[in-house]
Amino acid sequence: MQPFLQLLRRNRIAVGAAAGAVLALGVAIAAIALLGGGGATSAAPEFTPTADPTSTRTATRTATAGATPSATPVRHYGILDGAEMSAAEWAERKDLLPLAIMLDNTPNSYPHSGLEQADLVYEAFVEGGITRLMAVYWRREAGIVMPVRSARTPFVIWVTELGALYGHAGSANTVNDANAGGQIVEWGVKDMNAFSPETNTGYYRDLGRYAPYNLATSTKKLREIAATLSFGGPSTLESWKFRDPGDPPIGGTKAEGIEVDFQGSRYSWQLIQWKWDPAAKAYARYQFGGPQLDAVSDKQLKFNTVIVLLAPGRVVDESGHVLLDQLGEGPATVFTGGKAITGTWKKPERESRTRFYDESGQEIAFERGPIFIEVIGHQSKLTIKATAAELPELPRYEPPPPGTGPVAPDDTAPDEPEPSATATASPTPSRTASPTGATGSPSPGPSASATGSPDGTTPSPGSSATTTGSGTTTAEPEASATPEPPSATASP
Repeated sequence: MQPFLQLLRRNRIAVGAAAGAVLALGVAIAAIALLGGGGATSAAPEFTPTADPTSTRTATRTATAGATPSATPVRHYGILDGAEMSAAEWAERKDLLPLAIMLDNTPNSYPHSGLEQADLVYEAFVEGGITRLMAVYWRREAGIVMPVRSARTPFVIWVTELGALYGHAGSANTVNDANAGGQIVEWGVKDMNAFSPETNTGYYRDLGRYAPYNLATSTKKLREIAATLSFGGPSTLESWKFRDPGDPPIGGTKAEGIEVDFQGSRYSWQLIQWKWDPAAKAYARYQFGGPQLDAVSDKQLKFNTVIVLLAPGRVVDESGHVLLDQLGEGPATVFTGGKAITGTWKKPERESRTRFYDESGQEIAFERGPIFIEVIGHQSKLTIKATAAELPELPRYEPPPPGTGPVAPDDTAPDEPEPSATATASPTPSRTASPTGATGSPSPGPSASATGSPDGTTPSPGSSATTTGSGTTTAEPEASATPEPPSATASP
């Protein structure tokens, strides 16, 4: 009996030891599991920002297998000005093409309608030493755009760069390289000519103003007509670079005051000033003796970025048609965020995008929002001041007498009746700009006998329509539309 009890006692000890070992092993395994396999940590989800060619920035999540991904945040931006858009705005506009519309910029044209809604505006020389505007729309619509004017070759080149619909009233038609009408056809521009039977229903005459400075349209109406012609999108335009929160501070020098003197002589209506508005984070435009206002909203025009680039011009015929050196590269100054960045513009081919680089060769990133491009010549003067208060006072402006502007053959449809001078008031009545209070007589404007070309290299014999060895032109004699007294004889 005694040996049996001893054997039983030894077996109980062995079983207990085995059970203890099993329990310890289980605890160890559980501890290892809790520690993630001996101390190794699983990879945390990472966010990788990417941008598509249409300037839509998307944040995408990369996660380990088995993890549940969260909703992907998406941000949308305008393809022209980089301004942020809501998802609903993007869905409504993502398949649209840019729409470019030509606008007059002589004293007879003021006040303009529709510039306030433009994402991008170009200003450049045409014949007679004056400038013309091209407003480009994509992100916003403009209910009234006026006064619409005729096409010129430099602007047609920018239209092909943007792949835009092109709204205009007639064109220069020559047998030289300024043949804008022929180039529109040859280059396959999606044309929206006011004098074409297919598209003329998109335009109307405002009887409260004088022709040819009263031709109006709307972006919505032109887009409706474009749809009937199968001028569809989406756009393949590659966006410029834009800044985002958290980006390094803008380089360059402080520049809150800008003066662009196209003729270099401070003529009252060819002198532009831009003044930095820190509250709006934009440059406010001044022309015609004071703040430049939109005719519809009565608000001052403001643009987040102003670019001044040098593209010398040359007069190519006796009607004064101008071609610009738009291909290649040249100097440019980008004003954005209240700073001036000196650099270079580059455009290797007609359809390639004009891009802007700083002195180190890096592409310049703009502040998001509307952009205005001033294209100047060798005779133009650019003045940059650290503060707007340092700019010289604008010269006194004298508006032209009503109805004194010329009626040009390329801005008037054949047999089109002119509006009555006693018509009822229009929704965008002409406004007389108030003088700035400057003393002295008004600065003389260019006369009909002006002999200077936009870059001062080739004389311009005048701007009346003439049949010459270079072809029949349809240029309007705008050099004679001066806002100054008839006795003024000085020329640029």
